[in-house]
Order: sequence, then structure tokens, then C-alpha cells
Amino acid sequence: MAREQVTVCLPPCDPGDVVRAVGAAMAPYDYNRDAGVGDPDAETWWDYWQVDGGGCEFLVVPGYEDDPRLVRGAETLSGQPRNVPPTLCDGGPRALLDLETPRARAAAEACRTFEAWQEFASAYPPGRAFGDFRARHLADPESYSQVQAVEDYRAQPVIAAFLDNPELEEVVGDDPIARLSDDLDGLVRHAMDDVLPSNALLTLEGHWLDVANDARRRYFSDYLIGLPADAYAVRVLYHG
Repeated sequence: MAREQVTVCLPPCDPGDVVRAVGAAMAPYDYNRDAGVGDPDAETWWDYWQVDGGGCEFLVVPGYEDDPRLVRGAETLSGQPRNVPPTLCDGGPRALLDLETPRARAAAEACRTFEAWQEFASAYPPGRAFGDFRARHLADPESYSQVQAVEDYRAQPVIAAFLDNPELEEVVGDDPIARLSDDLDGLVRHAMDDVLPSNALLTLEGHWLDVANDARRRYFSDYLIGLPADAYAVRVLYHG
């Protein structure tokens, strides 16, 4: 079992009742629950939890840093004291959580990455993504080895120059032809969807969803942004 993080969504409630409300929402997924209680097909179970952003805290809308409706857990899951800065919180009403600033930053960074690669690659003949060479290897592994596929991919002028440019490689990451060739809109949306999700989402309707792929990250982001303004979202660290 591992320590992971779920974002628990709650109906509007009194700030003093948030921890109790989180407990009630989490109860159906308690590993030690009574027999017959909860969803037998649930993807995840927990055995203890704590309100704790765990490095994935929410930004607070500027001007509301001291709002009493914000949630900041006092201790870590292991009982150590926490000191959450005023600009961050573990949760609160959706209207007090700045969900757009981190998404805008991610979008801007994705654009910079895309433009950096496009400018660099324009000086060389078009290259092919490593997936093309890997597909050829998988189709005929006896006559076209994995080693040869890697060598042929790296021998392309644009990739050879890229591998000799560690500063650019640090900026754009691996396999840039596959990721950064033409779909800027898709790259930006993927970057934005990657910012808000935790390991799991517990919806207002009581559904627990492990966030394990791009489609679920997009669902998480859309769901969180679409919460009613007075509904709570709370980061919870759990052992599951």
C-alpha cells in the first residue's frame, strides 16, 4: 500500500464541519468498513487519511489568503507539524481556489517549448519520431533490431544535433518530433490538464476515480473547474 492523494469534493458546508464532511465522503472506501458497505468494485481503498496538500496545494485567489473558509491541515499524515504559506491552501470553496493561474502558466510553458523546438528543427531536414523506427522493429524484430532502430533514429540530422544540445534537450524533453511537430493545441491542452489533478478524485456524487490516464486528467480538470462556486475541494493524503 502507498501514500497517495485524493481531491475530495464536498457540498457547501460550515468551515468547522469540513473534516467531518471529508470523513463521511471517504467512509465508503474505508478498507476496514463494515461488510456490505461501499462500492465492491471501487478502484481504491484507504486505511487512514489526513487533510494535507502534500506538495499539491491549491493557489488561493489573491486577496482571500486569510479567508476563514480556507482549509489548511495542521499536521502531516505522519503527525509532523505543517506550515502552509498564506498563498496556498489544502482546500476551500471552489471560488476561492485559483485554478486558472497554474493552468495559464502551464499553457505558456507548453507554447515556449513548442516554439523552441520548431525554431531549432527548422534548420534541418524533417525527421521521423522514434515510434516509426520502433514500429518497424516490432514488425520484423529478427531483421531490424531494437539497437538498430535507436541508432537510425539518432542518426537523423535533427536528432543528432538535438542530442548535442543538452540545454535544449532539458527544455523540450524526450522524443520532440513525436510531441512537438504540429499539434500545438493538443500540447497546450495536455499541459493544462496535467496541472490540477491529484492521484484520485472523489466527486460530489460519491464516485472515486483513480486518475491514471490523459482522459481522466481531462475529466478531473473539467470537473473541478465546473464545481459550484461554494462547493469545497479538499486535498487529502491517504494510505491506500
